[in-house]
Amino acid sequence: MPRTIAPTAQPEVAASVPVRSADPSGVAVLFCDLWLRSDDDAPESVTARAVKTLAPDVALPARSGGAVAQPVQSVVAVRSERVAGGAWSVVVAAQFTVRDKNSEPGRGGQASPGVRYFAVPVSASSSAAGAGAFMVTAAPAQIAGPAVVPVEGSRFENQLPADGEVVASLGEFFSAYLAGVGEVGRYLSPGTELAAVAGSGYSAVVVEEAFADTQAAGGPVPKDGAKVRVQARVDAVVAKTEKWPLAYELTMTARSGRWEVTALHAGADPKATSSSAKAAAAGGEEL
Repeated sequence: MPRTIAPTAQPEVAASVPVRSADPSGVAVLFCDLWLRSDDDAPESVTARAVKTLAPDVALPARSGGAVAQPVQSVVAVRSERVAGGAWSVVVAAQFTVRDKNSEPGRGGQASPGVRYFAVPVSASSSAAGAGAFMVTAAPAQIAGPAVVPVEGSRFENQLPADGEVVASLGEFFSAYLAGVGEVGRYLSPGTELAAVAGSGYSAVVVEEAFADTQAAGGPVPKDGAKVRVQARVDAVVAKTEKWPLAYELTMTARSGRWEVTALHAGADPKATSSSAKAAAAGGEEL
């Protein structure tokens, strides 16, 4: 009689639990905004209690119950840096309304915007059970603002003529894309998808200037498939009284005697880069 061999039981392997990466920027912004609005003379206020929830041992600003001379308008994260382990330093920028120090008390004075930078130390949990748990470990430290980095030379050195083919195509495209004049699809290369900006309120768009990465872009439209990288500055107009200067970088492709937009690189929709644009970028195609 043949023996029946039972299958060997395989040991159970515990599934690994993914640990979410810590991102303390939001907590640092929330804490600093509340801290800047709090008052040591009102420790039981909603704002003070919210601060203590995030940072139990941090001292509050002392305002002596008076009005805030420089009310905070907004707080945003500028930079996050992991110092060691779960310790982070988050730099935030706080915008204030600053009163002229030479104005007389009680007269209001001249108000102007001012920005201050604070480094907020945050401890983040790295365990699976405590992922997303943060604690501010000390009061913010006011620091100098970030240094201004010199801009490198632009690759767009060839200014395009205002009455040229590229600028004409750009004008039609941006009128459709930003102001809703016509269908955006008419100005796109086959395979490129880009939705128009909804609710912009712009009544018109004017191409103020455009530059290309090749001199040949300023001449007649070349053969089909030729590509050019363009930087354009446009003025988007609201009801003839308000103007917004906007800048874009685009890849354009020649087809049937005109230029079409193949990819929008600045402020682009994720679907705006077609496979042909990616291939052109990888191969470095030019006119």
